[in-house]
Amino acid sequence: MSSNGPLRIGIGGPVGSGKTTLTASLCKAMRDEFSIGVITNDIYTREDADALVHMQALPSDRIMGVETGGCPHTAIREDASINLRAIDELNGKHPDLDVIFIESGGDNLAAT
Repeated sequence: MSSNGPLRIGIGGPVGSGKTTLTASLCKAMRDEFSIGVITNDIYTREDADALVHMQALPSDRIMGVETGGCPHTAIREDASINLRAIDELNGKHPDLDVIFIESGGDNLAAT
């Protein structure tokens, strides 16, 4: 891990574009060499976090689902505080983290 904390990598795209599948694939490819955590963003559910657990991307304690309560990109672009708190919480549980993937919720309006 860097002295600045874990590397944060954002994964974004429209609904159904494969963000969760990409996140799972990256976790599986990297988990033997790096300490990894994941934060997913959804409007009202933790569906993507649950999907990553089901796909066995990482142990469940390394995957956090954030419910944004509104436009999922707001929690990434305009007010990242909910994600910054999740990063702090995940890093507190796993202080050895090298990488945290932050998956944005899909938003087809942002793609137009």
